[in-house]
Amino acid sequence: MRKLYALLAGICFALAAVPTHAQTPASDVANFTYSVDASGNVTFVNTSVIGSATGIRRAQWSFGDGSSQTTGMPDVVHHQYLATGTYTVCLKILLYVNNANEPVVTADVCKTVVIQSICRADFERLSATSTDPATVTLKALPWHSSENRPVLICWNFGDGNDTCIQYSNTFPGPYTVNHTYTHPGEFEVCVKILYQGGCEARKCKGVRIIEPDSCGADFERLPASTANSPLHASFKALPWHNNQKKPSRVCWNFGDGRDTCINYGQDYTGNYIVNHLYQQPGEYNVCVKINYYGGCEAHKCKEIHIERPDSCKADFERIAISTSNNPLTTVFKALPWHNNQKKPKTVCWKFGDGKDTCINYLNIYNGLYTVAHTYSQPGNYEVCVNIVYYGGCEARKCKVVETGRPDSCKADFEKIPVTSSNNILSTAFRALPWHNNNKKPARICWTFGDGRDTCINYGQDYNGPYVAGHTYAQPGEYEVCVKILYYGGCEARKCKVIHIVRPDECKAGFERLPLTTANDQLTTVFKALPWHNNNKKPAKICWTFGDGKDTCINYSQDYTGQYTVSHRYLQPGEYEVCVKIIYYGGCEARKCENIRVPQQRCAVNIFELAQSSTSPERGLFAAVTSEPPRRVERICWTFGDGQ
Repeated sequence: MRKLYALLAGICFALAAVPTHAQTPASDVANFTYSVDASGNVTFVNTSVIGSATGIRRAQWSFGDGSSQTTGMPDVVHHQYLATGTYTVCLKILLYVNNANEPVVTADVCKTVVIQSICRADFERLSATSTDPATVTLKALPWHSSENRPVLICWNFGDGNDTCIQYSNTFPGPYTVNHTYTHPGEFEVCVKILYQGGCEARKCKGVRIIEPDSCGADFERLPASTANSPLHASFKALPWHNNQKKPSRVCWNFGDGRDTCINYGQDYTGNYIVNHLYQQPGEYNVCVKINYYGGCEAHKCKEIHIERPDSCKADFERIAISTSNNPLTTVFKALPWHNNQKKPKTVCWKFGDGKDTCINYLNIYNGLYTVAHTYSQPGNYEVCVNIVYYGGCEARKCKVVETGRPDSCKADFEKIPVTSSNNILSTAFRALPWHNNNKKPARICWTFGDGRDTCINYGQDYNGPYVAGHTYAQPGEYEVCVKILYYGGCEARKCKVIHIVRPDECKAGFERLPLTTANDQLTTVFKALPWHNNNKKPAKICWTFGDGKDTCINYSQDYTGQYTVSHRYLQPGEYEVCVKIIYYGGCEARKCENIRVPQQRCAVNIFELAQSSTSPERGLFAAVTSEPPRRVERICWTFGDGQ
């Protein structure tokens, strides 16, 4: 105030020093015009008339919604209103004289601005459903303060090919459009939405169109590091794709008539390696063909040289006996292997009970290399086979064998993921056999619960997985059963209920939780309300609080808590709060609601109760009010006498 008095005194002194014939300086006149667009954005134009008094002038704006702004003179000011209503907008002209910190208000004016309706426009690019990278799917995201629906949506795709689509005011959405570009590049895409009632809004964004797919294929032979056979070869595919798409299928032609194809998921990040064992050395034309996600295909062929020195192995297996009822009698079958197909000359058996034997074979022998042995008592024995081949190569193998117990077996199975089919009704099951004497399944029968059953026979030399694929006609609960018949006659069965799910659908919602401990009414807690038809959990939840301070929270698949978030507003008012939930599996949903943040006020008045005027005792009554209503927690009294 002292500075203001000094400033006014200086102005008066200056005026007193002016000769009586000088003119009085012209006064400032505050004025402005404004225009309102459909999205609630108001443009204010300062049309004030500047007087002749010297000094620096500034314009102070008050927009009637709790916000203000100070600018230079003259100026154009833009302000965004977040809700419909009537607002009193005031403009003050501030004059700074002689570098004073305290300005003088030389003129002011107030006008009423009415925001009748607010509408906005936005859009998003949806995940590609077409194999053509030049085709995009765009989804308009309309918003109207009165929830009026779009009646006309016009798209400008940035390539001169524009379109407008009319909608009835009962159309529930979504408001999507497909467009195919003729060449890749960056395009400015704009959407203009005309709502029922006449409100119109527009939004533009950049959209990138990638170039058409091109791809290549190559491979290399990896150095042998673990294989004992020089006929074993490892190959590594070397894919290349201009748009970084991954291989969906890699097919190998090894040049010996035994080819293979391997399917890969889009989330696979490892190497594309395959192992192959040739039957004999030689020159082989090896080819790789790579199919990429999106449909691009490429292949490459090279000549590969396979050579080998002499090498051999030994192994054996216990085989079932159908002619003996003595559980102590066991039959073993030697499993010879020689890289040059040379035959065993001598097979020696060590049965682990001190009764060993050796059997000689002629070079023309073509039968099985079996031996029967009867133990004197049950137990675990280390059985070894030693094979000496014609040509001198020798190999040995030992295993622990349990003998003397009758057959027992079990059956089980598991559902395994299917990566090669886009049909959600296609599934695969893997049988999990168990036999106490390690006998293999001879026959596996599957009951899929939909009346279309199957049985598969297996040889005793089969070493692969026991897998069966099946495609259901519709989703639902099915009782799937597996029945395993083992060599030797043991049989077991297992049933489980399998759920075949329907395609993903999801929703998003939220609620505002009551605060029980916080005294700050500007603090709010929201709880997301996810829903997914296949009970998949949220992977990410994004919150838009309506005040420009948004957040996203990631959740793991094993999260079991509530999806809550706390937010503090800077001031009371009406806010549009939105929640967007992205579920595991890719389904996405969004919901918006308007919430009100109240203003907190409190007051107290003291009244004196009627008392005798001669008594020093006084009765006092505190009358309290609060908005919103709250209970009194504590009252402190100061009586003025130190007590």
